[in-house]
Amino acid sequence: MTAHTQPGEGIALVDQSFVQDQVADKDALVRFGIANAPSVRFSLASLPSFLPLIFMFLATSTVVFLSVCTPPFQTPDEDVHFKRAYQVSNGILFHADGGEVDEAIDEAISPYSQLPHNTEVKLTAANEDAGARVKWTGKKVYRVFATSSYAPTGYIPQALGIVLGRLMNLSVVSTLLLSRLLNGAFAISISTLALCWCGRGRLVMFTILLMPMTMSLFGSCNQDASTISLACLAFAILSRQIEEDRPFSLRMSVAFALTLLVISIARPPYAAFLLAFLIPGILPQSSRLPGWLSKLLFIGLPFVLTSAWWFAAILSTKAKYQLPGIYGTVDPKAQLLFVFHHPGVLLATLGKSQIYVTLLAGIIANLGWLDTKMPFYYYMVMILILLVAMTGEIAYRGRFRRSAMVSMFLATPIAAAGIIFSAYLLWDAVGSEILLGVQGRYFIPLVIAVGVVLPPLHRSDRLYRWLTAVIVCSQVITFIQLPWTLIKRYYLR
Repeated sequence: MTAHTQPGEGIALVDQSFVQDQVADKDALVRFGIANAPSVRFSLASLPSFLPLIFMFLATSTVVFLSVCTPPFQTPDEDVHFKRAYQVSNGILFHADGGEVDEAIDEAISPYSQLPHNTEVKLTAANEDAGARVKWTGKKVYRVFATSSYAPTGYIPQALGIVLGRLMNLSVVSTLLLSRLLNGAFAISISTLALCWCGRGRLVMFTILLMPMTMSLFGSCNQDASTISLACLAFAILSRQIEEDRPFSLRMSVAFALTLLVISIARPPYAAFLLAFLIPGILPQSSRLPGWLSKLLFIGLPFVLTSAWWFAAILSTKAKYQLPGIYGTVDPKAQLLFVFHHPGVLLATLGKSQIYVTLLAGIIANLGWLDTKMPFYYYMVMILILLVAMTGEIAYRGRFRRSAMVSMFLATPIAAAGIIFSAYLLWDAVGSEILLGVQGRYFIPLVIAVGVVLPPLHRSDRLYRWLTAVIVCSQVITFIQLPWTLIKRYYLR
């Protein structure tokens, strides 16, 4: 790309001839906000191209706030995710039924143990002082926790935070904060890159990423931060290839497959999105391998690796444990046998409408240990904003492939069914007649995937830009309501 300078104009940001080589039509130039202009200027026309920067600013401020102000170990399963990150920091890539962790972790968790599911209990100065005094001891104790068999790929930023915290002789709670911030920085960076690459699906991706549920996961030690952000990257890669109307390069095919492998090994039902490789013409032509064999390799290898990891995890799990709020014993192997003999029980649970309300609320905003709800009006507004984002995708004028829509619409219900089935096996008591283990946050990548392949039913650049403005302006509601809800829950008496 060549830079041009003219008196009074400075350096042009974009070489127009280069842009025209990359973007096929004038409409696309308008969408990118650079048509008929020597430089990119912020305007309604250019607003969609500024979404990555807007996201980065809003997400960074929100994640820093949540990381600092959410009391320690007060996001879903953060205590056991922190223990798993500790294992990874010590080079333990796999361990069934728990393993050895520093005894200081349980000591640091103790002052905050009364907060989950007790909304009337507030954080006190005594709790904070007790937690802040706990230092790493180096003495290890054996603990049973289910996340020990989770893939290490979801815990690299958190593990780095633990390594640095121990080297700097920080307290356990301060180390947790450092791990949260590094996890959030990684997730925000990947998500920003995904928004830069994404064409169709950008509005839905932007909207879902800035929901309080996603932001709270980014500001925690939960592996969902990397899983969601990498899922966004995978869908952005697919969206970009559809936009450019050409197959993946070999390098991009490998990157796409590796990204899907990482998110699949973290949550196996996401392996359904490997079906994207079935889109005709998506893979590069090879003179050495027939097309069907290339598809089989790119789909089969990640699927086999994911299946092998989780079969090993399930078969090596011997501990039977109980979870808070779940009556009965959680035993995946016994649960699998129960479903085999009584398949109607699981199907009956899906007929209860309250589960769908719970899942939708969980996608939008359930803070803390999913016990801190936003006001009712907020959920209604965010549902409306999500519908606005989907309408924007329908108005998007970029290229569209029906085969991609079919592939992803097929993968999404398969992934949803896999999430429900695996959660029933791993997190519900044997023979349970209600679904307690499945949570809305597991479905966040599925909503983003649908946004990428919504069909262009009413193509209109003007409508797309105005809906983008509505979505950006709506973030003010979250910026005001989210801090108030969190502060009221944990600090105001």
